[in-house]
Amino acid sequence: MRSSPAAPRSNLRKVLVAAAVLRAALSIAAIPLAPFLYREHVALLVLLRPTKETLLFAGFAAHNHDVSIPVVVAAAAPLLLVGVWQFFALGRIYSSEISEGALPGVAGRVLPRARVQRLQQAIEAEGDKVLFLGRIAAMPSSLVAAAAGISDIGWRRFLLIDAAGAITSLVLMVGLGWLLEDAYETAGPWLTALGVAAIAGVAVVIGRALGRAEAAPRAKRTVASRS
Repeated sequence: MRSSPAAPRSNLRKVLVAAAVLRAALSIAAIPLAPFLYREHVALLVLLRPTKETLLFAGFAAHNHDVSIPVVVAAAAPLLLVGVWQFFALGRIYSSEISEGALPGVAGRVLPRARVQRLQQAIEAEGDKVLFLGRIAAMPSSLVAAAAGISDIGWRRFLLIDAAGAITSLVLMVGLGWLLEDAYETAGPWLTALGVAAIAGVAVVIGRALGRAEAAPRAKRTVASRS
C-alpha cells in the first residue's frame, strides 16, 4: 500500500521539530556543564552552545592557546549555521498554520506564533537589515530564521544574508574575546569586565532597534484600523 503524498511532509515536520528540540536541549545542557568544560574542553562547549558569550570566551581562550581558532570555527558551525537554518525550513513548512493561528503541540512551543509573525512583519518592512543585524543583536536568530521562512524571501537569499551575518558575528565575538584577553593581561579584570559589558550593551541596543522595527508594522496597522 502506497503512502499518501502528505506522509513525507509529515515526516519532515517531525524530523525538523525533533532537531529543533535537540538543539535547545544541547544549549541548555551546556549551562551546567560550562564550569567543567571551560578549561580543557572549550571546543565542546562551543559545539553545544555557540552563543555570543561562548564565542567571546572562546576568543579569550584562543589567545591563551587553550584552543585554536580553526577548531572554534569548526565546532560552532553545525548549530550556528545549520541549527538556525532548520528554523527557516520550519517556518516554510508551517507557514499556513502560523498564518491561521493553529500551530500544534511541540511545534507551537518551538515556533511562538505571535513573535514569529512580528518578526516576519519587521523583515517585510526593513528587509535584509533584520536578517543580517539579527545575528549580531541580542535576539534569537532561530526565530528570525523562522520568520524569514514564512516571508517571501527565497532560500538562496536567506542563506546568503544569514551566513554573512553569522560569520560577521563569529568573527566579532572571537576577535573581541581575543582583544579582551590582551586587556586582561595589561589592565586586569576590571577593564575586561567593562569591555564585556560594553559588547553586551551594543548587542542590546541593536536588538532594541530591531525590536522597534518589529513593532512598527503593528502600530501602522492599528492606526489604519482606527482611521
